[in-house]
Amino acid sequence: MELRQFLGALRARWVFSTVTFLVGAALTVATVFLMTPQYGSSVKLFVSTPSGGSAEYAASFIVTQRVASYAELATDPSVLQRVVDSLDLDMTREDLEGRVSASVITGTQTIELDVTAETPELAQQIAKAEAEEVVALVEQLERPALKDEEPAIAARIAAEPSISDQPVSPNIPLNLGIGLLISLFVAIVGALLRDLLDRTVKSRQDVEKISGHSVLVTLPYDPQVKKTPLATEVGGSLAEAFRVLRTNLQFADLDAERQAILVSSALPDEGKTLVATNLALTMAQSGRSVLLIDADMRNPNVAELLGLENSVGIVTVLVGRTSIEDATQPHVSGISFMGTGPAPPNPAEVLDTQAMRDLISRVRKEYDAVIIDAPPMLPVADASILMTEVDGALLLVRHGSTTREQLRLAVARIHAVGGRLFGTILNRTPRRSGDADGYGYGYGHGYGYGYAPTPVPEPTSSTRGRRIGRRVKR
Repeated sequence: MELRQFLGALRARWVFSTVTFLVGAALTVATVFLMTPQYGSSVKLFVSTPSGGSAEYAASFIVTQRVASYAELATDPSVLQRVVDSLDLDMTREDLEGRVSASVITGTQTIELDVTAETPELAQQIAKAEAEEVVALVEQLERPALKDEEPAIAARIAAEPSISDQPVSPNIPLNLGIGLLISLFVAIVGALLRDLLDRTVKSRQDVEKISGHSVLVTLPYDPQVKKTPLATEVGGSLAEAFRVLRTNLQFADLDAERQAILVSSALPDEGKTLVATNLALTMAQSGRSVLLIDADMRNPNVAELLGLENSVGIVTVLVGRTSIEDATQPHVSGISFMGTGPAPPNPAEVLDTQAMRDLISRVRKEYDAVIIDAPPMLPVADASILMTEVDGALLLVRHGSTTREQLRLAVARIHAVGGRLFGTILNRTPRRSGDADGYGYGYGHGYGYGYAPTPVPEPTSSTRGRRIGRRVKR
């Protein structure tokens, strides 16, 4: 991983990293200050031979070889159990084992016993009892066969066990430093792992590489859009973003005098409804006649955004209860709007009819631009059906939400029915992201149905025929 990618991952996951570090720091502080202070006591045992002369010189070699064994035996379970019994300690032998250590001072015949306990007095008592038990153990092991002989090796306590009012643990500065460093390490590694394992789309380059089409505009996240979702109401960078999109669409289809554009997304809640609505408003500002159609019969939202009526629309026209003119409502912005009408039980079957194709064909001749807000591509087949009746599609991709596989599958479905993808729109990008163009906004709209990926349908001869028959020079 390059330094740029490393810093980018930390910046993208700064909330996770910060929270992880703060939680680790809080746990460190709580653990350190809630730890019971431990006091220490040490005592030295001198191991030697009581003999003199050459015997003493010879025995010194034996002492040197055995002193390590005596140090190891100092923590033998039997020795520790005798200490527990002699002091009537409120702990088990296993508990005491973690409090006693023995070591040989390098280059000497001295064993040092170190003991920790909750109070200085208890630490000193345990150290004294432990030393006495080791001395007794050495005496037992080195007892000569004959009563009149002196033992070849003896151990004795060099001085009284030490006592101190200063705790040996916890070492607050050291423990805090180590805990904070571990928390920082976990925060950084956790952020990098989350970034590596994250399969969502997070950059313009990702979208273009996976989809094979350019990103026409990136829309930075703006929480104010929930209150004022229409570009004509807020202006500024929001309106400028859609002017950029409008211009890019003109370059996407230079020969077209009239355009029919379908706006969809891979999944719900990626912002397609707001993009379709604002694109229509922006096109109307350029002097073009625009019809905005809400074809999302499962969850219509355009009428609510525009403050218009949705009780009449596509369904009422298709069943012959009203005409196209009567089902089309004017908006103060200058666009015309056609809602879904009453919710049908079978939206896909309603859209896949000759009557629906005739409706789209007629309005295409009457308006400079027809914008269709379609359901998302993956949950249902509605958008794939409508794809054969338009010039091209815009595909919404939500930053940090749409996965690479979902984007790939959505594009594949467009191509499977012979549809044309004008380009993609990366929505809800962080404002500090290098992928943002500095325009617009990001916002999603909820859906009432779930998502379950299904295999990409292969284009049939009938869908090819409908598309070929529809393409006529205008």
